[in-house]
Amino acid sequence: MLTKEIAEYLGGAVSGLTVGTNLWAMPVPETALSDIQVSVVEYAGRAPLRAMGPSLGDPVAEIARFQVAVIGQLSQYLETRQLIEEIRQALDQLSETTLSGTRYLLVRELQPPFYQPPGEIGDPNAQHHFSVNFEALRERN
Repeated sequence: MLTKEIAEYLGGAVSGLTVGTNLWAMPVPETALSDIQVSVVEYAGRAPLRAMGPSLGDPVAEIARFQVAVIGQLSQYLETRQLIEEIRQALDQLSETTLSGTRYLLVRELQPPFYQPPGEIGDPNAQHHFSVNFEALRERN
């Protein structure tokens, strides 16, 4: 599963992130206790890449898209911004990597990290939200 594979990769690539504590392969649970939280959520990708094979037009790779979001408390603007940048650097242009048995040909960011101010997205806790979107070209098994 893409979100689990990416979360596990980030847990090893970015200092201070631990899957199930402050890093989630889903939206951040309301019960999360840590100050800064990170989520990886998949959304609509693109049609698979197809090639000639035993059957005309067999899919050989899928193009998935996902968003990584970092949520920090009001007093943690700089830490939250720094963390989304570390995540961006860890994932952008990641290539020829196997995660949990799936070969990732290329992961690339779709735009720089963007900011949603406290209260703008209906957050009753008035937290800082930074997000960045990625596209992953994954070999189809």
